[in-house]
Amino acid sequence: MNRFLLSFCFFLSYCSVNAQSSEKSKSKFVASELFSSSSFLPSGNSYRLATGEPGPDYWQNRADYKIDVSLDDKAEIISGIETITYYNNSPKELTFLWLQMDQNVYQKHSKGLDAKLFLSSNAAESKFEGGFNIESILLNNRDKATFAIHDTRMRIELSEPLPSGQKISFQIKYTYKFPRNFRNADFNVNRTDILPTKNGDIYSVAQWYPRLCVLDDVSGWNTLPYLGNGEFYLEYGNFDVNITLPSAYIVEASGDLLNPEEVLTSTQLERWKKAKTSSEKVFIRTIEEITDPTSRPAKPLCTWKFKLNQARDFAWTASKSFVWEGLEIVLPSGKKVLGSSLYPVESKRSDSWDRSSEYIKFTLQYFSKQWYEYPYNKAVNVASNLDGMEYPGLVFCAAKDKGNMYWAVVNHELGHTWFPMIVGSNERKHAWMDEGFNAFMDNMATKDFNGGEFPGYPEIDVPVKALFADSLVAIMTRPDVIPGNQVYTIQYQKVAYLLTLLREEILGKERFDPAFRKYISDWAYKHPTPWDFFSSINSSTGEDLNWFWKSMFLENYKLDQKITQVVNPQKGKSQKAKITVENMGKAAMPLKVEVTFENGQKESHNFPVEIWEQGLSYSFSPDSDGSVTKVVIDPQNIFPDVKADNNSWTINGQNTKTKSGKL
Repeated sequence: MNRFLLSFCFFLSYCSVNAQSSEKSKSKFVASELFSSSSFLPSGNSYRLATGEPGPDYWQNRADYKIDVSLDDKAEIISGIETITYYNNSPKELTFLWLQMDQNVYQKHSKGLDAKLFLSSNAAESKFEGGFNIESILLNNRDKATFAIHDTRMRIELSEPLPSGQKISFQIKYTYKFPRNFRNADFNVNRTDILPTKNGDIYSVAQWYPRLCVLDDVSGWNTLPYLGNGEFYLEYGNFDVNITLPSAYIVEASGDLLNPEEVLTSTQLERWKKAKTSSEKVFIRTIEEITDPTSRPAKPLCTWKFKLNQARDFAWTASKSFVWEGLEIVLPSGKKVLGSSLYPVESKRSDSWDRSSEYIKFTLQYFSKQWYEYPYNKAVNVASNLDGMEYPGLVFCAAKDKGNMYWAVVNHELGHTWFPMIVGSNERKHAWMDEGFNAFMDNMATKDFNGGEFPGYPEIDVPVKALFADSLVAIMTRPDVIPGNQVYTIQYQKVAYLLTLLREEILGKERFDPAFRKYISDWAYKHPTPWDFFSSINSSTGEDLNWFWKSMFLENYKLDQKITQVVNPQKGKSQKAKITVENMGKAAMPLKVEVTFENGQKESHNFPVEIWEQGLSYSFSPDSDGSVTKVVIDPQNIFPDVKADNNSWTINGQNTKTKSGKL
């Protein structure tokens, strides 16, 4: 979703971490809390196995959409007729259905507005009142349905039960008015918006049709209201979408364009076909043509027809102001994808949208090779005022961005193809399972892009110690409960940091990467829970990582490893020193220690996390005899130790809190 420039998150977090220095030095570690014989993970069943894999009886429902929609650009109103075919694959019959109605967040006294989770001062004063207007609902396209709308949810009563294994079709006729610039200073929740440009408005159209809520084996109907931060949880299905609007508009969408010859001029059609087979970008519509009426078909209206299969959502865009470019992207398997970029003249800068095609190509190829192949035939990047928002096959990125931030947002939004478009986690409850996973992958891609040209997210990251501040809630906190100034820190940065730590230090790339790929493959186009993820990684790597999941994800435990004693041998004796380290915080991590001897030689020791299973204290002797002059815990600052002042000992007494003695 959109990125968060948190103006005061760093201040709050860093102050909390500094305050920890005044805490008493009594250990809080309890080994039995982290290394318990009884797991917090649920027992496996026929739906979800204890190995973190879908079981033999795993099921999920399906929703196919056929939508005819029109845009009235004078009144700024969407009018649509959608026919939904819903497949009941659950083990029981259904007597009602629940649908998401996200546009209703703009109705007066919606839960989102009254909760003030995303209001800025100008939004609070706005007289705009929107939301869906449902004109009619017909079951089986003939019987008038009874329905009730509750905030951002709608319940439809079925005239007769829908048995397991059966399907039902129903038609919804609706309209809604576009919200304009209904946004917050820190982040926005508008998924449909209008960006004014000198050559015309850019319509970004998402959350634009009533969508089925997910019915699953974990929570039943997932009907949490749309409040802002908790995003989406959707069923998979096929989409056939027809979009009608004045012919002056260029339209792009999630799906494949079925009728290019009807909506493009002969020149544009030729360029469009060329772009699909060209390794260099081709301008389907140039800057010079934007103000030329002959660059569009000479008829009042155009209907753009799109098709998208096996997807959980559909979005589109329209504008008279678009520069449009495309190129062919060949994935590692040989599959060919069209990279499509649309932006206004104002955004065509060398450090910005001029590089859109380059960024799309790298991202799709990199993630397809590293994790799982890009599934769609097209990847569309649209300049908008949504700042950054993802949908299957199409992303909205900020028209104003440039430099590092433009790279970061394009890479991130396209990265959402893998989470949650392919792996369909419940964002409304567990946003970290798409934002954090995506940020983790982004960091890897950023290091490899063009020799490390950009820093990526570190430009807005807080220090690692601030990720464990007392003021922060746990990662597993429901998104809408996370304070706004903590959202980026917790859902994005902390999760990315922890997965990197797991990959590069605790497990190693050779174990983590295959496990992560298996998780993606197992749950592609399915609905995993956090427990499925934890169990999957445990099972694939052969490690019981519950100590890690509990301390780092379920809780906000802190790591504080401390040197408490160094006992040197008496001079002249060929004996080894004895070093004692204590675990002062509630978290545990492997222990890395560097030992320096009197003769200047050094030893490095790496101990597994299991050393803490016997309690809070661990003692060891170096491999070599002789007096020790310096001991340092984690000299490369790999682990998130919140107190650095007790991580080193020197023989001259610089660490006055550490005991010294002689054997």
